[in-house]
Amino acid sequence: MTSTSLTFDVKNDDYLVWQGQIVMSRSEEPYFRQLFACLAKKLRPKRILEVGFGLGISADLIQHYLCPAEHHIVEIDKGIYADLLQFAGERFGIFSYLGDWRSTSLATPFDLVFYDPFDYSSDPDDMISEASLLRQLVGTTGVVCHPHFGDGPPRILEGFQTVILERFLVPEIEMADRSCCRHAAAVLCFPEN
Repeated sequence: MTSTSLTFDVKNDDYLVWQGQIVMSRSEEPYFRQLFACLAKKLRPKRILEVGFGLGISADLIQHYLCPAEHHIVEIDKGIYADLLQFAGERFGIFSYLGDWRSTSLATPFDLVFYDPFDYSSDPDDMISEASLLRQLVGTTGVVCHPHFGDGPPRILEGFQTVILERFLVPEIEMADRSCCRHAAAVLCFPEN
């Protein structure tokens, strides 16, 4: 899938809704604030790749808490990419890319990949091995962080060791399927040798 212009059911400062699914909501902000504050205690990444811009919540918090020298952001939707360009124009060290993260040419490795894409594809054959691509992006020394909602086990990426840094309660988050969640965690995935 290359870049596209999606028709969102709702696209405003508080919600991105596509085909009835919440892609992102402002209710996630307290979670992301806790997540990046936790990461700032453990990491000092100079080069960060963020997959998916959405409402810009995580991008703003990455800038605030992690202060990277380079912050690369890949966004697939042209309308959201316009928001990303505005965000990047107001800050230094932001590199913006329009397209699918799986096929965007990026100078690797990154110290941290914040992996929060929404899969707009309806074609399961369009999927490429996420774990192997993420492994290429972080090399042998970088890490992957992906959001984890709920109190169950985190998503496992093949070829990575998954570590839960911290679990916490957050104000209610409205999930993609419109259910609500108050449990979340800071999760890092380290490449296995």
